Amino acid sequence: MTNESEVGDLEKIERERLRAIVDADESVLWELHDPDFVLCSPGGTVWDRATYVGGLCDESISYSRFEPVTPVEVLWDARLAVVRYRSIIDLITPRGGGHLECWHLDAYVQTDGGWRCRWSQATDTIKD
Repeated sequence: MTNESEVGDLEKIERERLRAIVDADESVLWELHDPDFVLCSPGGTVWDRATYVGGLCDESISYSRFEPVTPVEVLWDARLAVVRYRSIIDLITPRGGGHLECWHLDAYVQTDGGWRCRWSQATDTIKD
């Protein structure tokens, strides 16, 4: 597989992960988030895979919108990839919710089961 096709596959995987987050698609969520997944939210909350995916599945974390508004950029190597883009998000969490505009930096690892998101960092870009 060429670098270009791998990069395109990673962009598709990230878009599929965002769709699964909005739709609370349990099987895809568990598949695309690595067992060692950690999310650092825009508010600084850190969630592991069980907390984040579990919250999406039980709807205590609920996204009505999570979409890129810039191109999804990918840096790729044989077993590690970094995905970067800006998004618009509308969500509800146990700590509140609302509208966010964020930069995302997601690290993917290549496993026997395919590419999985290991780390996700979101930075709020809305200025008060």
